[in-house]
Amino acid sequence: MLVPTLVALLVCALAQLVSADSIDPSTLVGTWSSGAGNVLTGQNHDGLLTQTSFYNPVKRQFTVPATSGYSYSFSADGHFETAQFFYESNPSSPSCFNATLLWQHGTYKVSGSQLTMTPYKGDGAVQSMGQCLKPQVRLDYYSQVEHMSNWTTFVETDVVFFPDAKSMYGLQMYKDNGIPVPKMYLQFRPPQMMPTKSIFKQVIGAPGS
Repeated sequence: MLVPTLVALLVCALAQLVSADSIDPSTLVGTWSSGAGNVLTGQNHDGLLTQTSFYNPVKRQFTVPATSGYSYSFSADGHFETAQFFYESNPSSPSCFNATLLWQHGTYKVSGSQLTMTPYKGDGAVQSMGQCLKPQVRLDYYSQVEHMSNWTTFVETDVVFFPDAKSMYGLQMYKDNGIPVPKMYLQFRPPQMMPTKSIFKQVIGAPGS
């Protein structure tokens, strides 16, 4: 029939008219973590920096979590923090796999569906670990702008890692090349973060800078 067809076309047209500008940036606020939630940004629940914190920026020291994962935190006033722990394999030498721990924080800006995170230079750190690396453990400064071409928040009703939860808020981000960042779930709102101001100043010529 003609009427249902016109209605369907109208619905499609209206869906296309819903621009990225309609995305509510406030839904981004909070601490998000992938998988079982063992990788988290910030300090502990009491606001203290302990040995269980993923990264200690004062001592420049990482604590290896129980499992790998990604975590991002976003504050309502435009600050971000990320903690990442992931493995990389070497196809030419399967026994040589590397583990990477990464942390940085700074400011972020939302422009429609696009998200840009600009870190504070001098604060971020990356630690590489692997039996085939020389040295086997290496710590360097890290500062890399992250740009997401798209992001969306949603309600997840099939939460594999949290069977007792009927539903959780989820966050899906996509890099510029279209590759998705591992899906994350909301762990804290307001976010659990380190101090949002710059902690150190970048020293030109410092090792790993």
